[in-house]
Amino acid sequence: MIDMRYQELRVLAVDPHPRGFGYAVFEGPARLVDWGTKDTRTEKERATLYKLEELVTLFRPAVIVVENCDHPKSRRNARVSRLIERILLAAHAFGVHGRTLPIATVYKTFAGTGAGTKYAIATALVRVFPELMVRLPRKRKPWQTEDSRMSIFDAVALGLTYFRSLRRPKTARAQTAGPQDTDLHT
Repeated sequence: MIDMRYQELRVLAVDPHPRGFGYAVFEGPARLVDWGTKDTRTEKERATLYKLEELVTLFRPAVIVVENCDHPKSRRNARVSRLIERILLAAHAFGVHGRTLPIATVYKTFAGTGAGTKYAIATALVRVFPELMVRLPRKRKPWQTEDSRMSIFDAVALGLTYFRSLRRPKTARAQTAGPQDTDLHT
């Protein structure tokens, strides 16, 4: 039997990128409430935290999920790592649980679908949430920079991986910056 709190848990997944961040809001693992990108080209850290606060005020999530930059497979630069630390501290200040997931866990979650690349994961997500199709960019060429819309798909993948981690205790690492989850595992 699946715990109803798990089915209704509101989660905000955030994925920073060079020009802002992508986000996805879930009500349980099967309901994508909102998604998009926020532009923060100037005063990136302050603008990101301000726009994050707007999302928290609007959606009232129980959990904010971000990538674990301390994991050896993480390729995030120092600026983004600091920003993610600030996001976790802000989550605590907002009274929201902050959680991190290694990018390796996200890839492992989608490996069963045959998706081994970011683009393959994005197309797998479109099959689950067809409403994302209009935001799916073309597959990029090796010499092209990544389209900022891919951060939406990275956020959605983080959110789904978080829900899956609730079924397998100790996969989602609690941060010392935020309160602990209680009895959310199914």
